Amino acid sequence: MKAKVVNRFKAKEHDDHIYQPGDTYPAEGYSADEERVRYLSEIHPKYEKVYLADVQENESADKFPKHVGGGTFELSNGEKVKGKEEAIEAEKALKE
Repeated sequence: MKAKVVNRFKAKEHDDHIYQPGDTYPAEGYSADEERVRYLSEIHPKYEKVYLADVQENESADKFPKHVGGGTFELSNGEKVKGKEEAIEAEKALKE
């Protein structure tokens, strides 16, 4: 999971890394479990602040069609298709 930092904090579990507003959490080279991200996304009981916002699930490897640039999308079978709608329809057909 990744999220946007909205309030400054020090992450002891990340070698005391200081996160500033606008940073991405976790920083490159670190990882964070879902429970920790959720905790930092809620109002902290002591400090009454939220530290993370815009939490995004990690893109799963099986999320298709994938945009590969130039209006081209890759399907789960490796085939490339031009156009988003066409790719969505083609992926649906593969799953049937």
